[in-house]
Amino acid sequence: MSIATWDLGAGESTALSFALKNPSYRAMVDDTAARRCAQTLGISTLGTGGAIVLAKQRGLIESVGNRLQLLRDSGLWLSEEVFNLLKQKADEGA
Repeated sequence: MSIATWDLGAGESTALSFALKNPSYRAMVDDTAARRCAQTLGISTLGTGGAIVLAKQRGLIESVGNRLQLLRDSGLWLSEEVFNLLKQKADEGA
């Protein structure tokens, strides 16, 4: 099975193709279909929320909750469950 058969957007397809050819990299994707494709093909992924948690762990930002709320305010749908999970991963509680 190839990435093309998943009928993903150009950005997702490009990111996954690069990560497939370069296994030391992770593909940064949030789209559910793209994540399923990556899992099927054994491609490591990182989503926007995970990148925000990583930024806090590296001392680049002070608050995951504030950044996630900014994303929500700009129109990104993020379930309350995932919102709280990401805050917990960043030691900000639920």
